[in-house]
Amino acid sequence: MLLALAQQSPLPNTKLFFWVNVVVVLSVVLFAAGVVVALLRRTIRHRVEEEKLAAMGTATARILHQVKNPLQTIVLHADLLMDDGIVGDPVSRREVSEAIVGESQRLVAMLNELSVYASGSRRALAREPLRLHDMLRHLARQEEREAAERGIRVDASGVSEATILGDAYYLQQALDNLVRNACEAMAGQPGALLMLGVERVGTMASVRVADNGPGIPPERLEGIFEPFVSTKGKGMGLGLSICREIVEAHGGTIEVQSEPGVGTTFTLLLPLYEEMPAVVRG
Repeated sequence: MLLALAQQSPLPNTKLFFWVNVVVVLSVVLFAAGVVVALLRRTIRHRVEEEKLAAMGTATARILHQVKNPLQTIVLHADLLMDDGIVGDPVSRREVSEAIVGESQRLVAMLNELSVYASGSRRALAREPLRLHDMLRHLARQEEREAAERGIRVDASGVSEATILGDAYYLQQALDNLVRNACEAMAGQPGALLMLGVERVGTMASVRVADNGPGIPPERLEGIFEPFVSTKGKGMGLGLSICREIVEAHGGTIEVQSEPGVGTTFTLLLPLYEEMPAVVRG
């Protein structure tokens, strides 16, 4: 009888020991998991910080590179003005002065572009019903006067009526940038043609800015809307990035199609005003 009780008495202690072991193992596993998660978070945080620092370094280097060139030209020509021979020659003095003014204006334009990009997240849109066809036709008439001097023909025959709810100032800024890029791409090209168009596509207004210029190579097309990326030798490389921000702030999208030797077409899709809910209109 006592032997039987002695044999049974360890059982509760064995069960208790088993559950204690289970709790200990679970605690160790949970602690280890917590350590792993903490290490992963720290690694990810450090990686994000490193990527941000790398991006900032790249952006800073590009900004300094773009700003350095006009500054060097300004300093060089300002130094020339200290030469008595140049100062005494009105023609030379005028050429040097014009170079200084031109590079100064270029530098101001770069800084303005950088300022617009930096304030993009705080850009407040003053939306109102906007007749895109009127804006494009006005832009075409305005561009015709300057483009004719450079041998560029402007075709706005594809402009149809379309009204959106938008900010005229910022959309004009985006379109001006696209038109300027197209004209610069076709500079000196025989038979250069700038095509502007607007049409209704379902609930969207489709705005096109197209040229028959040299086109953009596929390897440079992929990141064309990224900041500080430029297909031109000059400029900050923020114009298309700002265009995308403006279009997306209006609830739209911007796309580009380009073929080397054929030309480039930018397409903006913006919600039509007639299709918007009354709440948005207010």
